[in-house]
Amino acid sequence: MNFIRFVAVPRTPHPARRTPQTVCRMPHTLLITFKYHEQMKTIMIIFLLLFAVSCSNNPGADKSASGNDENRFFTVDLEKALGNKQLINLSQVASDVEYIKLETGKDCMVRPVVHYFFTDSIVLVQNFDHILKFSREGRFLQRIGTSGRGPGEIDLIRIMSVIPEKRVIAVQKNSQRELLFFSFEGNLRKTVDFDPYFFHVKVLPDGKYVSYDPGSVGNEKYTFCLLGEKWDTLSAVENYTIWVSQPASVMIMVGWPEFEPFYFSRNTLHVKAMYNDTIYNLRQDKFYPEYFIDLGKYKLPEELRPERLGAAQFQKFRDNGGNYYFAIVHGVAGKVFLTAHSYSDANPLKYVLCDRLKNEQTLLTDKGGVSTGFVNDWDGGIDFWPVGSISEKKIFMPVNAMDLRKELENIRSGKKQVKFPGRQKELLKLISELEETDNPVIMVVTLKQDF
Repeated sequence: MNFIRFVAVPRTPHPARRTPQTVCRMPHTLLITFKYHEQMKTIMIIFLLLFAVSCSNNPGADKSASGNDENRFFTVDLEKALGNKQLINLSQVASDVEYIKLETGKDCMVRPVVHYFFTDSIVLVQNFDHILKFSREGRFLQRIGTSGRGPGEIDLIRIMSVIPEKRVIAVQKNSQRELLFFSFEGNLRKTVDFDPYFFHVKVLPDGKYVSYDPGSVGNEKYTFCLLGEKWDTLSAVENYTIWVSQPASVMIMVGWPEFEPFYFSRNTLHVKAMYNDTIYNLRQDKFYPEYFIDLGKYKLPEELRPERLGAAQFQKFRDNGGNYYFAIVHGVAGKVFLTAHSYSDANPLKYVLCDRLKNEQTLLTDKGGVSTGFVNDWDGGIDFWPVGSISEKKIFMPVNAMDLRKELENIRSGKKQVKFPGRQKELLKLISELEETDNPVIMVVTLKQDF
């Protein structure tokens, strides 16, 4: 569900930050004219030598040049993808499907908008102002974090980071510039203050941080910054949507609950801003552009951005926002899963599967042409579309208990062809034991080796 939260803030620049050592910029062309043929000949030789050395030192240079390497830069054409409809059954991509029924109780109720994190043995739920810890089988283990605004308490989790190798959970608080570090056992290990303003702070396994600013004020210099342990800027992605003139209103958008700017694939962090549709990866302490989403006619114009319009003209956005989409992405196994969200609840989501090796983008639909993700011919249950990954071979989707209960009659009617009737019986048993108010059930799909 789309909704916007507003806060009143003065439109002033962010505090000064240290100049980054590396800033990702669009490539520029350098043209040099030489007066003498001999000078040009000598300098060209030097230039070619320097170019060869720079290519050998660039970890992505040879990969980008390879036509068959999945790491090469590519573009997702949303307009073209929406016209390329295809029905793909879940059994075509899955080698196994399992359901994790999260235990329900007064101390572990999962809120409507949450984020899930998996380790080898536990499931962690970012649950607004605290963390819920479940076993991989769904048994509730404990609640981590105390609600409140005092020392060591959580008023609201802006963003959460999980570092399994250190058994650490890092929480960015909302009202204070603090990070709280908890052990997997729920003990508060330390509190880290940061003086500059950062909208979102992701904690990395090596102790560094990545900040994200959605550009809601309009004068932010950077969108993403890699920060050292002392908050010094090591690398950055520039903000390419700085507004020429500032609106008079002081009302800005805080964020879209569905949007997630970070995902990990092959142990590499990937970042995407709300309005910048280039996806960058972080390698060797530098941001590299990896792929681009061309929204075409579906891209929200700058003049219709809610932050740009402010509260006084917000109705203009409401009247026109349904014509445009924003993209949420994550990737595994050489594939990118793109969910196109309309800025209006009236328009359904679009699920686009991108094959990087083949440079193909497909809108996944059912027989009626409605975009539903992978059609569930495995056990006849709800069609599947991942919201995240557990590993390069496992992807997952939470399903509301109420939605499963509603699907019960469709499953029993036999409208879908089912490849594994025995698994359908297991699903029917699980649904029959659910109450509509129960916690979500997490659907986990193990991908086939050849996917």
